[in-house]
Amino acid sequence: MKTLKYILLGVILLSLVFSSFSIYTSKKRGVQSTSVTFCETYQQQEVLSGLDKGDRFFELVNMENTDPESSLLGRCVETGLKDLQNYTRGESFKSKVPKDLIIAAGDQIKDHMISLYAIRENSSTGVIPTGADLEEVSVSSSDDGENYMLLFSFSKSGAEKWASMTRKNEGKDIAILSRGKVIAAPRVQEEIKDGKCAISGSYTKSEINSLKAEFEN
Repeated sequence: MKTLKYILLGVILLSLVFSSFSIYTSKKRGVQSTSVTFCETYQQQEVLSGLDKGDRFFELVNMENTDPESSLLGRCVETGLKDLQNYTRGESFKSKVPKDLIIAAGDQIKDHMISLYAIRENSSTGVIPTGADLEEVSVSSSDDGENYMLLFSFSKSGAEKWASMTRKNEGKDIAILSRGKVIAAPRVQEEIKDGKCAISGSYTKSEINSLKAEFEN
């Protein structure tokens, strides 16, 4: 699949869609994705606080231009991903970080670098929405056709799970994964009760449609 490009800080998760966009175009109802999952995350500072300054993790991961409150841990060289994975699966690393931490690679590869995210294997709410809870996925474009966003909504039961998840994670990222790779990690601003959300960034038309396809598979 073509690498998806998005700006982490520009990704928006909200219950209202901007009025300057044409709403709900290219709809698909009854979506029950088998590839998309929604996960809680750890903040970078929560993961790194237990590591010594000389830990090998800091040799393998570049943390330039990262936010301590973000789930983005940093970036590693594409060819070094396997080495990083082997190290982080070892007890010397696992004993210093949260027990249910999973380091997931991002779908984006830029300048041979892969983004790395701190994913929580366990949910604080006990229930999380999955791709099976998706009800509708669509693409919306601005009036000038230069900006695109992905709109998605959950079924009634999925919206209840989503409301609980967003309420428990205000101020933190929720990672959206497809086939185990992070395709977006929006920051939760407030509880979303109606189950309607939007993801926006510097997407081209083909990229936003590729992202939509991920939600529909």
